[in-house]
Amino acid sequence: MSQHITIDHAHQMSELIKQAISTSVLVANQNVEYQIEQEQVVLTGIVGSYYAKQLAQESVSRIQGVRQVHNRLTVTPDQTGQPTLSTN
Repeated sequence: MSQHITIDHAHQMSELIKQAISTSVLVANQNVEYQIEQEQVVLTGIVGSYYAKQLAQESVSRIQGVRQVHNRLTVTPDQTGQPTLSTN
């Protein structure tokens, strides 16, 4: 029975992480992936700024049950995933 609880807990944590990432305007449209290893979360992918990188980490670290976040996001300003504004 404890395996069933563990699976439910992992699924619930996964949903909370997905929600935390998707509700952040600076992070939602970017290439952010995650893996859960016990109570640790590993963030990988590409974001457009160091602020977005930090915001992703902070959003995930606030989730109950997450003990540690390993932030392996890469910052590439040209790949923000955000629409560019035309000055024409």
